[in-house]
Amino acid sequence: MSKTPSDSKPLKHAEDLKLTQRALAGEDDAVREFQEEYQSTLERVLMSRGVDKVAAEDLVADIMAECFGAGKKGETTPLLAKFEGRSSLSTWLIRITWNRWLDLKRRDKFRGDLPEYDDDEARGVDKFDRVAADNDDDDLIDEDLGDLMGRAIKTAFASLEPDTLLMLKLSYLHGISQTVLADMWRVDQTRISRTLSQAREQIASVTMREIKAGDPDIEIEWEDFMRLCAAGIEL
Repeated sequence: MSKTPSDSKPLKHAEDLKLTQRALAGEDDAVREFQEEYQSTLERVLMSRGVDKVAAEDLVADIMAECFGAGKKGETTPLLAKFEGRSSLSTWLIRITWNRWLDLKRRDKFRGDLPEYDDDEARGVDKFDRVAADNDDDDLIDEDLGDLMGRAIKTAFASLEPDTLLMLKLSYLHGISQTVLADMWRVDQTRISRTLSQAREQIASVTMREIKAGDPDIEIEWEDFMRLCAAGIEL
């Protein structure tokens, strides 16, 4: 039986999809909104990882141009045309930007070890591109960043003792004061404060350990993890 429109699940990020469609259609206000909203965000994400400001701006400028059809290798299909609204636009763009940066770092690392062929210069072939030419922009990293981060933070929370996890939820999700928590656990407030602090440290430590185990090439610190979450990446 075919689905009727009412049976179809609405896209969670339909508004983002509408923005990209309007921008691709050449609506000036949509193009301006897209650039103002996302160009600076992507630059901040790169610079939060220690990327030089000029390098970050250059890379983001290339990606923004590709969004409207200035693709690599003579391709003119707009990058935005690949967006389907299944994740937020910010998440989608951050992943592409992150992957592109990692790809550039990997190129620098391995370029000297790649074989050369006599016709490379005549054909204008990049040695790395010859090896990785079949990779799509969205597949430049082995693990999807959002999924990897999501698994890591879930493992970190699962590592907490049940009482500690409950205390953490009551404090941060429900706003229960440490004084009330101390009464509930029948301990002094100093112990509550120390337990919450240790829990935060454990979450950060386990999260970073799991991310490194999932992809050793990712250079990310806890502060970067929080910035990426704040920038819209979904876990």
